[in-house]
Amino acid sequence: MIIEISDVFLKENQDKSKIEVEINEPKKIIEVLEEIGIENLGYAIFYLNEIKVDKNTTVNNQDKLTVLPIVGGG
Repeated sequence: MIIEISDVFLKENQDKSKIEVEINEPKKIIEVLEEIGIENLGYAIFYLNEIKVDKNTTVNNQDKLTVLPIVGGG
């Protein structure tokens, strides 16, 4: 699967905002992100194949996941 992650969620040692991950079985978004070391997702929104979903949505290898920070305004 392809994961595009906003720089806001990357640690100093993580320099790729677009990565490819191979998963052996369907997993929840939060599980996949934790496995690759992405933390502090309390202020994130998730798009799976360009559709807004929550962190407990199941993903597969053929999916594209985008992780963005919540942006507020008024």
